[in-house]
Amino acid sequence: MRPDRCPTFLWSALAFGLSLFFLWPARAQASDDTAALEANTRALQELTRAIHALIERLDRLPGGAMVGSSPSAVLASAPPSSSLSEASAAADTGSVPSVASTVDPMPASPTPSVSEEAGGLATAATAVAAPSSLASLLETVQWQTNEGYKGLGSREAKKGGTLRYVSTAFPPTLRPFGRNSNSATTRTLEGLVYETLLDLDPITFEYVPNLARRWAIGPDQKTFLFEIDPSARWSDGRPVTASDVLTTYRFFTDPDLDDPFTNDYWKKYEPPVALGERIVVFRSKELNWRAFMSAAVGFTIYPAHVLDRLTARQFLEEYQFKMLPGSGPYKFESCKVNQEVVLERRPDWWQVEREKNTGYYNFDRLQFLFIEDENLIKEKFKKGELDWLLVNVAREWHQVFIPALMPQIAKGWVQRRKVYTHQPVGVSGIAFNLRRPPFDDKRVRLAFAHLFNREKMMDKLFFNEYEYLDTFFPNSPYENPDNPKIRFDPDRAVELLEAAGWKQADRDAEGWLTKNGQRFEVSLNFTSASTERYLTIFQEDLKDVGIKLNLKQVTWATDIKEVGERNFLLSNRAYGGLLFPNPESTFHSKFADKPNNNNIWGFKNARVDAICASYPAMFDPQDRIKAVREIDGIVCREHLYAFGWYAAHTRLLYWNRFGMPPGVLAKNGDERSIVALWWVDPEKERALETARAAGTALPIEPEVVRWWDERYPRQDLPTPTPKTTAP
Repeated sequence: MRPDRCPTFLWSALAFGLSLFFLWPARAQASDDTAALEANTRALQELTRAIHALIERLDRLPGGAMVGSSPSAVLASAPPSSSLSEASAAADTGSVPSVASTVDPMPASPTPSVSEEAGGLATAATAVAAPSSLASLLETVQWQTNEGYKGLGSREAKKGGTLRYVSTAFPPTLRPFGRNSNSATTRTLEGLVYETLLDLDPITFEYVPNLARRWAIGPDQKTFLFEIDPSARWSDGRPVTASDVLTTYRFFTDPDLDDPFTNDYWKKYEPPVALGERIVVFRSKELNWRAFMSAAVGFTIYPAHVLDRLTARQFLEEYQFKMLPGSGPYKFESCKVNQEVVLERRPDWWQVEREKNTGYYNFDRLQFLFIEDENLIKEKFKKGELDWLLVNVAREWHQVFIPALMPQIAKGWVQRRKVYTHQPVGVSGIAFNLRRPPFDDKRVRLAFAHLFNREKMMDKLFFNEYEYLDTFFPNSPYENPDNPKIRFDPDRAVELLEAAGWKQADRDAEGWLTKNGQRFEVSLNFTSASTERYLTIFQEDLKDVGIKLNLKQVTWATDIKEVGERNFLLSNRAYGGLLFPNPESTFHSKFADKPNNNNIWGFKNARVDAICASYPAMFDPQDRIKAVREIDGIVCREHLYAFGWYAAHTRLLYWNRFGMPPGVLAKNGDERSIVALWWVDPEKERALETARAAGTALPIEPEVVRWWDERYPRQDLPTPTPKTTAP
């Protein structure tokens, strides 16, 4: 945030003055421009009179446009030449008041007080660009809510205890947005501490109230209204209001965050508008099928009463390793950099008694531990010092964590689970940096893909548990079935290298390929020791054709920093999938030469850009499937990756002290949903303690869990389609 540049999210000079005076009073009072403040005060007086006239009219509107003590201060758009006197007259005649860019001198008088019951104008006065007439919209708006969703948490869950959640990589930051914030751990913490306006029912994909208790969509399908639940509270006790939404948007669009994708994405919306303390209006600048969904479930809200004291740069520094107050079920307790992050459950969480949250968020404390040494993690787990373990390595699942070698499993103290869910499957493999030679040459990239011996890795290392990746959208209707199927072929690789000028005849005295006196030597970082075993296979196959690959283990933070800064040639990467693909964020050319975004390769393609431009207006899911398939075909033929493999299951070990719902994990989730769905079962905990002390066995439960497949067979995912208000 840059308070010295607040006009970036305001609509007029008058609105700028009003917002400074009421949203940032400390900064306004520090201003030397006393005359401007007096003018703003007088402007507010006249505007307030106009608004009160409008309030009386709004209270009589059909459909419950105003609810109880919900917002009643409404500021609507008008041409810049409109005056406040015209606004007052308009209100007197039943029209919508306008906001002026200039203020005529008026007699001075004390600033009127505006109570919370009257709508809290003083905390949320901001100009709005309405679709045509805000009053006409409010007259016809059809508020929606969803009382039917009861949640999928277990009704048998108990509160209490601590869950120890281990990871090998401490995140580069605990900030939920801004530079280097795109990590799995940061996203997990974000979902536990903060909230979005709405949720999605994971079965029907219908919208569900969250911070907003109801919502509405204008007839233009670009204007969205949300009414914030009056019960919503931050962890420090302050109410959640519309001003929190405004400040969040202002931060998201501040270039000083060094987060170009977030900046670009939210600038596709006009700055949100507060209609009093509870109602907020979003307006998409373009007709986009996902515009409402993004505003509803993709726009996480952060506290204005904290952020308004900071610039974006100050936020990046001050909250590098701590968290803002949140409105969610947990709050930040402590952080030891590179060691642990601790969250504490909020017994006073404002949604704790809501039925949809029954069985969720059961642990009193969540202790996120970070241990780089994977072998140490395994030993700690075997001793019971860690609660559960994700087994990513197929060999370990088949040859290490088995009853014959681990008595804790044989006796049922530790349980094995292979859980199938409907989690979107992401993409993984060796990514190429197209910005720098030699990988600016597609022939070289394809040669490397042919030298990535997945066949050998799958057979010798992975017990054939996985499927080949040949797409950016595996296990989904978006995969292009005509994509090339690249397999191990060193002869073809040599042909491609020769065509690119890397001749076998030009090997140096040590046997390495050379071109123009330059040896073909590249480096590849890896963060997990378990990946080295398949990367050494890649290393040997490259060596056979004369390419020297240097492998280097680094921390995850170092790796993501180098990739974010584009300081790499090759990168071993894995990304999660999306229920509803957003190809622009990954493949659009506008991100190719910018740091810290998902276009890590520097990929540019005019046809892909054109599809991305038309994609937002594709309200028919079949059109979107066709479009994404075309993009998939284009990017796969550019060989941005030497593709890896994927699995539709999650392999877990856990000490037998936990209760869990029958599906074990969330329908569209993975091991990260443990923190929300599991609980310490007191009876199981006592039984485990007794069995370990006596050396006796506990029952062994079924290993393979296909609960979600059995009850909700896979099908093409629907897109949320909220009702719009008829014109």
